[in-house]
Amino acid sequence: MIGIPFPITQIFGIDRGVVVPIGSTALGSARLPTDPIGTQTLTLTNLVSGSAIRIEEADGTLREYREADATSEAFTLQVYAAGSAKNDLVVKVRKGTAAPKYLPYTTYVTAAVGAQSVYIAQFADPIAA
Repeated sequence: MIGIPFPITQIFGIDRGVVVPIGSTALGSARLPTDPIGTQTLTLTNLVSGSAIRIEEADGTLREYREADATSEAFTLQVYAAGSAKNDLVVKVRKGTAAPKYLPYTTYVTAAVGAQSVYIAQFADPIAA
């Protein structure tokens, strides 16, 4: 007689949660594409104090907004699965409300778990001076 081993059954849905083994069956779930997988500490350096800082996703969704109190500002941002458009960030910096005024500066960052430092090259606005 030939024995047929018990098949291992897995029920796996796309939802938040963890895998729970029950005998030879595993019930579980995976992260949604919109669930964060970790965080990134993004540090902006060489800022002009008083500059407005806007960090947004490539589609324009606002992630962070603040005014620089010093020449360096750190942000803790959510990071999503590799390839997610939510990781494509646009950093906009501008000091244009009080003299001396500076030209707008824009740079692009891809969020990844860990730490990243970005140098901000702000130049005085010669027309508004």
